[in-house]
Amino acid sequence: MNEYDDGKIWYRKKGRLLTVGLTEKVFEDIGSVQSINLPIEGEECEQDDVIGEVEGDKTAFEIIAPMSGTIEAVNDALEEDHELLEKDPLDEGWVFKIRIEKNEEASSEEESEEE
Repeated sequence: MNEYDDGKIWYRKKGRLLTVGLTEKVFEDIGSVQSINLPIEGEECEQDDVIGEVEGDKTAFEIIAPMSGTIEAVNDALEEDHELLEKDPLDEGWVFKIRIEKNEEASSEEESEEE
């Protein structure tokens, strides 16, 4: 698992598909989740684009794309039970899946080799 956005977003990479979610750090900042605006399936995005938002009882958190690509799937279960984000953020609380562009995949592999 990798982290992004100061450790507030996590992602798991399997081939060109990233599964993305939020870490507990987000909930420390925003408080209890009140609502979520999920990304749009099929939408293309660039790295660092704001593609969704989680509204908490203290503040809101903008969900950004960790890499450029196309939104492949969203976790619709979060719309009905947004508490899944807090209860199980690293498994059932995943937010979206993004198919990364080939050139993005190459640059992320190069970064991994440099570390």
